[in-house]
Amino acid sequence: MKNVSMLAALATAVAFAAPAYAQLPSIPGMKQKEVEKLSKSDISKEMLLKNGDIDKCKEEQKKKDPKVTGTFAARFRVDTNGSPTDLKIVDAKLQGTAFGQCMERTIKGWQFPKAKQKSDNYDLAASF
Repeated sequence: MKNVSMLAALATAVAFAAPAYAQLPSIPGMKQKEVEKLSKSDISKEMLLKNGDIDKCKEEQKKKDPKVTGTFAARFRVDTNGSPTDLKIVDAKLQGTAFGQCMERTIKGWQFPKAKQKSDNYDLAASF
């Protein structure tokens, strides 16, 4: 019964934090509403939920070289299946660093809501 209460609390919290169309993959039986095309605003809202992933990359970099600073800039699109695609590193200053490598792996592993069409380019910048 305790797990049901935790699941209900989590579902309520996510419902307020996530866009209305967002899929809740941890709750079986819940279906995602497929939109025509994710807008930059839709992706930005999803990115709020992914800030922790970026923070993990920052922490990894600080362990290896605490003096490194800069901005990581990338551009990607979201495919119809919700996966990031067409990833390009725009600003290569941190490319090759632990932060840059972590960000590339992280972005490739993200999942966004499905849509009928591929999104337009989305620009991401992470300062450090």
